[in-house]
Amino acid sequence: MEERIRYRFLGRVQHRGFRFACVMAAERAGVTGWVRNERNGTVTAEAQGTKSAQLAFVRRLTEIAPGFGSDWSVGHERAIGLVAGEQSFSVRRY
Repeated sequence: MEERIRYRFLGRVQHRGFRFACVMAAERAGVTGWVRNERNGTVTAEAQGTKSAQLAFVRRLTEIAPGFGSDWSVGHERAIGLVAGEQSFSVRRY
């Protein structure tokens, strides 16, 4: 069963390629959705897929983003409504 989760990433996540690391992690994990920088310095992502794909998304993000070290974390996760017909994972602007 699919679910859609909104993630808020905290710490040093802007101006370091973090959004593009999210895209790579999402593609590898098989989730759709989007990621964007927020004006307050955090990064928000919405990912849609199975529970195992959601877990793989976060795990793969930690695997492919070693340059971020311990300077970032998932500050908040919350389930939201599914988006019908979504085909990919993309970077959005504010």
